Amino acid sequence: MRKLTENGVVSRLDDDMEGILATLSVQSEQPPVIEWDHIPKIFMRPFSGHYFQLRQEQQAAIRSRSLWDIELDNYQDGIDHAVIGPKDQQLIILTRSFTLHGQHIVLSVAEDTSQLEATSLYFQKRLLILSAGALFVLLIIQLWVIRRGLKPLIGLRHELQQLEAGEIDKLEQPVPSEIQPLVEEVNRLLMVMQQRLQRSRNAMGNLSHALKTPLTLIFQILEHHKGDDDYQQVLEQAQRIESHINTQLSRARTAGHTMGNTWPEPEQDLRDLISTLENIYQHRIAIALDFKQIATISADREDMMEMIGNLIDNACKWAEQQVIITLYDQNGLHIVIEDDGPGMSQQEQSLVLERGIRIDESKQGHGLGLAIVSEMIEAYSGKLELGKSDKLGGLQVNVIFPSSMAN
Repeated sequence: MRKLTENGVVSRLDDDMEGILATLSVQSEQPPVIEWDHIPKIFMRPFSGHYFQLRQEQQAAIRSRSLWDIELDNYQDGIDHAVIGPKDQQLIILTRSFTLHGQHIVLSVAEDTSQLEATSLYFQKRLLILSAGALFVLLIIQLWVIRRGLKPLIGLRHELQQLEAGEIDKLEQPVPSEIQPLVEEVNRLLMVMQQRLQRSRNAMGNLSHALKTPLTLIFQILEHHKGDDDYQQVLEQAQRIESHINTQLSRARTAGHTMGNTWPEPEQDLRDLISTLENIYQHRIAIALDFKQIATISADREDMMEMIGNLIDNACKWAEQQVIITLYDQNGLHIVIEDDGPGMSQQEQSLVLERGIRIDESKQGHGLGLAIVSEMIEAYSGKLELGKSDKLGGLQVNVIFPSSMAN
């Protein structure tokens, strides 16, 4: 913009120079004479902002009356910008050399650009404000476009949270075509994981049935050979085989914390499990369930049923008359199982979690229950704590899972 303004001034100065030259009378060996009557009046008014100066070798400079008694410096041919002139005016000076009738003269024409600079600055400020406003509007539009374009991804993020919580089993949010292949791959991966887990459980079930039948026969045969010298050694080895089978089956059945797993009706399932256990123990043990405001649990139903079932069964074996189960959500999903049995010392609590360690050989089992349960809890990023029950005086088992598991 400044360049365009200066070009306009220079063009005008060039016209003024042609007009001044037209009024110039030059004769051989005589000083040049200007016909002042033909000079534009603006050059005649003092400090008008339009000036010229004519220089000739060994002759006094001829100045426009607008310069009054001020003389311009000697400038080379060309254009000089921002020259400070009379009254601190800011000048643009155009200088050219001519040879007329053998005489060399230099003509400088100047114009005050202060007003043009002020106008240009004003225009620049207005343009800056307009540009800033336009940029702000463009940013708002761009933000709106981005939000509109990413809105399906926000919905997809919500669906992923639902998937992690087990509320849905696949992604169904409509997304842009660029993202659709990713959604399809995630759904396919979820389906493959579920199919593999189901195949693994089916295979483990078949293996369990195939191995436990021969083991049962072995134990029956051993019952008829209790007096043999190798009876105890063979029995121990058979029991070790059975314990290893139980361990590997439990580990294989554990799904772990994977997307899409959910336990939809935990309270009803637990009440059915408690009813079954009360029948097994011939109602000798009273089992109470305190279930506090938990609708669903984001975990595999089979895993949770096996884990809690193991803990309740263990509590019933040692209890005298009563077992209490409490489930609540407070900075995490808490499962608390208490009994009125003899309890455990701190040393026994640390030993019982080790594989194969049993505190009392009079009770049935192989010492693997709590150790297997501990592995299942770790698969869900939880932790297992043992302590003394304040209510019943026996053992208290605390299982704590992340808060994301309770809904």
